[in-house]
Amino acid sequence: MMNFEFVVDGQTCLLSVEKLAKGWQINIAGEKVVVDDWWVSEQEISLIIDGRSYVVAVVPQEESYLCWVQGEIWSISKPQQDAEFGGVEQDSSLEDKLKIKAPMPGKVIKLNVQEGDPVRENQTLAVVEAMKMENEIKSTVAGLVKKVLIKVGDLVENDKVLIELGIED
Repeated sequence: MMNFEFVVDGQTCLLSVEKLAKGWQINIAGEKVVVDDWWVSEQEISLIIDGRSYVVAVVPQEESYLCWVQGEIWSISKPQQDAEFGGVEQDSSLEDKLKIKAPMPGKVIKLNVQEGDPVRENQTLAVVEAMKMENEIKSTVAGLVKKVLIKVGDLVENDKVLIELGIED
């Protein structure tokens, strides 16, 4: 499960996304919604929820995004501190922490490391754009990059292993 923090119309909002056998469960502000499928285009996000289609129009602003959904408008931005928290669950095994995975479907827009590079914990390894938001993919441990399984421009699915790390001896 991936957890995110956003500011929506001035209020901090916690969001968690969990991959299910079919679709994703999104928990936002205590409400759970199962998203059957989604598509992202240049300035739209299309969601299928309980068999109904919803279109979210997204307009990038200087430091936020304006989103229109069913006649309502929201301003969404990252909080001043790092937008992602708790990306790796506390009980994750070391083996899990060494496999850096995509938190959601998106496009790789930046790759900051190559095989053999040393990395420190919480270092940005890559950036994946999803739903018009740039998501920094960070190292979960200090070590070495063993394998890079992506390149800039790749489309990645939720939970796809992007980079494999190793611990220095």
